[in-house]
Amino acid sequence: MDITVTINPSVDRLYQLDHLEIGELNRVQLVKKMVGGKGINAARVAACLGAETIATGFLAGPNGQYILDQAKNDRYTCKFITTKGNTRNCYTIIQNNGEKTEINEQGDRLALSSMDNLLASLSSLIVKHNVTAISLNGSVPPTNMQHIYSKIITSIRRLAPQVKIVLDTSGQALTEVLQSTALPDFIKPNEQEAAELLAAPVTRDCQKLKREIRASSLNKIANIIISLGDRGALVKHHDDFYRVNFKPVEVANTEGSGDSVVGGLLYALDRKYDFKQAISLAIAAGTANAMETKTGFVKREQVLAIMNTIAITKLDN
Repeated sequence: MDITVTINPSVDRLYQLDHLEIGELNRVQLVKKMVGGKGINAARVAACLGAETIATGFLAGPNGQYILDQAKNDRYTCKFITTKGNTRNCYTIIQNNGEKTEINEQGDRLALSSMDNLLASLSSLIVKHNVTAISLNGSVPPTNMQHIYSKIITSIRRLAPQVKIVLDTSGQALTEVLQSTALPDFIKPNEQEAAELLAAPVTRDCQKLKREIRASSLNKIANIIISLGDRGALVKHHDDFYRVNFKPVEVANTEGSGDSVVGGLLYALDRKYDFKQAISLAIAAGTANAMETKTGFVKREQVLAIMNTIAITKLDN
């Protein structure tokens, strides 16, 4: 069984228009309302592939109820904790030239007691089920508790050291984990997030990126998957680095592809795939999601077909 944890989910609202005029009246051509949250997308993908999956985290108010209602159409099981307030909204404005503007709410302040409830719930799920992998996903809302992800990782390690932990976050939340001793088994930054962590420009030179990782705190993480979009991925596995390439596909929507990589990885870890098989399936899931209009969704047969086109090449040390 897999578990995804989404501390700060959202209801995503997309607006499409000809051109965004700042300070003026804008008339929208298309409006879409969707469930958001990295862990929810990952749970949906893992379940699409056939893994028994539980999605947990925090939900509140009408937006939280909307997420629960929409989850009835998916295959994962919801074990969310109800909190006060309302789950946040995130807005995306897309112009006809493809330019995208995002406005994300921070989310309501998270009480310390809510975190205690989450840790207790996770412990209960681990005791009751044969959990093989847990992903911790997304941003952290305002709270008085520092190092939230480190505390969750420490709690999981104490109870079930054999469980694989995937961390998919960025910014301060990821930096705090890298500065601690409570490390996940996998992280999955994209190329922009990796550049920010390394305090270096985005580079397409994988050998250079490899050297920068080895000289940084990222080197403490056993497994790193750096998404490079349609150029595949750079993967660190202990002391070795690999370049991952795949056959180009027809892209419909890249939103949620990173989350889908996590969902595919969770499925692969649950099935005890070896390292290269797990990476191939994870990248295939992210690629298959890009072929769908729905965010955080894959077809199992499509993932397996793409998996057969993936090449993993070890980089010279």
